[in-house]
Amino acid sequence: MRKELIPIFTNLPEDNFGVHVEDEMDVQRLLWLVNQIGETKLRKSAAKRNKYYPDRKLFVSVILKRFQLKVPPNVYAEVKVLIYWVYLLVLHDHSAIKVGMTGRWPNRAYDFVKTANYTKNFDEALVVLFDTEMSVAFCASSKSAAAEIEDETKKVFAHRRVPSPYERGLINYDCGGHTEWFDHSAYAEIIEHVAPIGLRTSLRANLTWKDQMQGLDTISGPACSGETPLTSPCAAT
Repeated sequence: MRKELIPIFTNLPEDNFGVHVEDEMDVQRLLWLVNQIGETKLRKSAAKRNKYYPDRKLFVSVILKRFQLKVPPNVYAEVKVLIYWVYLLVLHDHSAIKVGMTGRWPNRAYDFVKTANYTKNFDEALVVLFDTEMSVAFCASSKSAAAEIEDETKKVFAHRRVPSPYERGLINYDCGGHTEWFDHSAYAEIIEHVAPIGLRTSLRANLTWKDQMQGLDTISGPACSGETPLTSPCAAT
């Protein structure tokens, strides 16, 4: 390990060095790691692991264990996820709906299509798998509130459950689940049940906002009229 190291990276590259990043805490831990061992060593280790397990995500906690390193608490102690969402992901063939909660909307949707090839753009795969207009998320007031609403929704609509699309080979192995997939016919009822909790945004609106941010130096205004873009004002509530 290098001593008295001046950090080389203050932001992660687009491919996250081949490591799966879930939230801001992961960002801080991975930045700490790369600034301890260097980019070359990190990429070499990640590439070797991903070669043997191409369909399984390489989590930050796993790569840390490979190097037998523990991140100092002060690196991430102040990191907080300010926005939590209850989301509905609708399969493009309208055969099923996924209900869940996350602090990573819309990145959570990409988990269903991403592979270990972190240099690939998965936008097209996302659009093929999901109806991006019907796939929506609602801003909750807190993590506990989002978890409570998710759990209640799954209980209320338990009689409308359907098998996970993983059984049809449509989604990744670790995104299957057994209690959160529901028949598409329940869509309107689930929307009505979840809608009162807060602001609403669609997956399409977030993809539109992402494209605009990549194509313009500056931008103002929402991604789509009446919808919340990636950086939501819900963070202030």
